[in-house]
Amino acid sequence: MSGTEKTTKRYFAWDPLSDPEFAPLIVGDGHVGGKGRSLLYAIHTLRNSGDEALARTALPRSLFLSVNTFYDFLRQIPDFSPSAALLHPEETEKLFLATPLPENALLALRTFLAEVDDPLVVRSSSVLEDSVIHSFAGKYLSTFFGNVTNDLDVRMSAVTTSIKRIYARTFFQKAVSYREKHGLGEDAMGIIVMRMAGKWRGRYFYPTTGGVAYSKNFRRWSTRLRAEDGVVRLVFGLGTMSTKRGYARTYSLTNPNLRPEGQNPYKIMRHAQEHFQAVDREHPDDLTTLDVKKCWKQIYPFHRDLSTYAQVYHPDPDGGTFMALCPLSELSEGFSKICLTFEEFPRKYPRFFSRMKRTLALLEQAMGVPADVEFAYEPEEDHLELLQSRPLWQAQSEPCTDIPETPDRRVILKADRMVTNGAVTDVPYLVYVDHRVYAVAENFFAVARSVGRVNQQLSGNKFIFVSPGRVGSSNPELGVPVQYHELTNCCCIVELGIPKLGYMPELSYGTHFFSDLEVDNVLYMPVYDGEKRNIFDESWFDGMPFELGPHDAIRIYKGHFSVYMNGESNEGVILADNNGTGVNDEPGRP
Repeated sequence: MSGTEKTTKRYFAWDPLSDPEFAPLIVGDGHVGGKGRSLLYAIHTLRNSGDEALARTALPRSLFLSVNTFYDFLRQIPDFSPSAALLHPEETEKLFLATPLPENALLALRTFLAEVDDPLVVRSSSVLEDSVIHSFAGKYLSTFFGNVTNDLDVRMSAVTTSIKRIYARTFFQKAVSYREKHGLGEDAMGIIVMRMAGKWRGRYFYPTTGGVAYSKNFRRWSTRLRAEDGVVRLVFGLGTMSTKRGYARTYSLTNPNLRPEGQNPYKIMRHAQEHFQAVDREHPDDLTTLDVKKCWKQIYPFHRDLSTYAQVYHPDPDGGTFMALCPLSELSEGFSKICLTFEEFPRKYPRFFSRMKRTLALLEQAMGVPADVEFAYEPEEDHLELLQSRPLWQAQSEPCTDIPETPDRRVILKADRMVTNGAVTDVPYLVYVDHRVYAVAENFFAVARSVGRVNQQLSGNKFIFVSPGRVGSSNPELGVPVQYHELTNCCCIVELGIPKLGYMPELSYGTHFFSDLEVDNVLYMPVYDGEKRNIFDESWFDGMPFELGPHDAIRIYKGHFSVYMNGESNEGVILADNNGTGVNDEPGRP
């Protein structure tokens, strides 16, 4: 066994119940679940690092329910059947909600809530979560609520309801299908009840910044960056926005001024965060999404350094300009706007990058595998809270050093950034969402569901998926809102950047969507139409025969396609047959 393997074995063998600092936080004996154990191990490692800044990393006030509490709960349900629960999820949830939690859990929760009256998050922490290979990102459930009422019974009811809903999802199709796909067997659920990171700022509760960070960067946007430099995905407000396919500020930890989108003000504006999430005291039952363009004057008094994150964009024929934000800033309706560029953040808070770099390096060393963390950060106080820590799954594919060129094959797509290593040859199908048709579609979600139907039709056959903007976006105007389970036969995703239509790929490394890509070794590359070293051969797509999909925006091409990617040189290409009739089989189609 190698030294790294021994390190990883020690990491998985560590039991927080044996630590007198953490044992009082745990209800019940046995495993606390992967997410809980990994988080406590990270805090343990940082506090014993000998590095004063890392030792100050905070664990939010938390309570952990072990998986034995889950088993005790299930024993209260006579004749419970996981297979029946899978067939009737709604009835299962009703049954779980009607069943009380074990007495020791109820007592611990009531004591915890009597002392913590800030907003809370209730997280899943199953035994199978956060393994080295399977992340389970987004497969279970996390719930957020304001916890603002003075009625302890009402707060208890909200927390226990959240716990039972998470318990029920252990047996829902989404999680069961994932476990079956990867041959993982049954799972058991632990729970984390955690004070939400942040503070009250008027009627809103949120941290100044939140995000995710990785000790390795496997999707580099420049050859000037190295995989070992690490990467962070940072947002203003709650870090929930950083795990979704929305815009965030992506930094290399050793070269934070090198933007993935380049230095053109228009492109920076198009990639900048415009919305952030918080708890609203007046509507505390769920997270509120705020538009910084509309609320900036309301939050300005609580952020003396708001200009560190936000700028005013003014358009002009040369790509526009940015101006500093101040209390007297005025916007020209329909032209200028405020966006969260984080432009001044590296200059004003360089300590964040060095601290995060040391944090990730230490955790990687302690686990024996690359590290993946979720955090909240108050820059002015240099206060870092660790919300999650786990191994970062790493693809083992080798770079393609030679891309074959033959007379009967043609490069139809080529990328020059965010490319990883890998190849897949002789793919029989390519599924393409025509950006011109999608842009004027009456129902974007109908397009997404139609992609899912194509995925079912092609069952057992691999295909390449080419689509405008961000695949899986929660905002359908930015890309097709297809869900990951609707792409189970997909072996490569290509996101097309069509600037004139507002479709811009975005480095969403660390989102739940990309976590699934990594685990399933689905290749990915972004292609920017019109940019140097990028190829989008639209003449091929319009000239070659295709079958129309269930929606007019979807085309299905049959042939022999191959993908070659080299993460070292940041080059990715897709080759296709160049031998068709050249006549579209859909008369009248563009």
